Amino acid sequence: MTSETHSERTEDVKTCTARLEREEDGRWTIELEEEPRVHTWGKTVDQALTRMREAAALWFDTDEDHIDLIVRPVLPKTTGRTVEAARAARDRARDADRLAVEETRKAAAALTSRGISMRDAAAILGISHQRVHQLLTADNPPRRRAG
Repeated sequence: MTSETHSERTEDVKTCTARLEREEDGRWTIELEEEPRVHTWGKTVDQALTRMREAAALWFDTDEDHIDLIVRPVLPKTTGRTVEAARAARDRARDADRLAVEETRKAAAALTSRGISMRDAAAILGISHQRVHQLLTADNPPRRRAG
């Protein structure tokens, strides 16, 4: 794929905010905040989102895969705060996991650069020697020998 093709694809993506609300009968209604005339429903959230992507693609005369929906569920305040707290906690956990992997990679590199074996580095770090190997080779894929 050329960078021009990639650029064209990212420019073609239409990002819309989709207001999602559960009705008393259990179905989910959804409408675009930017264009309230585009609305639909579904028995499940997934079905409502699929139908909204289809409707938005028709409305904006584009392919469904060029529609990016930012879902804004309408929830009672306490439930909304609880959902946001859960999302924020997951985001923090992902960030902490990335940091832990990077720090473990640095520690494994520091240990092995001092002549400590991968097995001993693994024991010190509390991980498997296979994980040490993965961490140390993640950025340096093995090269094949000619011949």
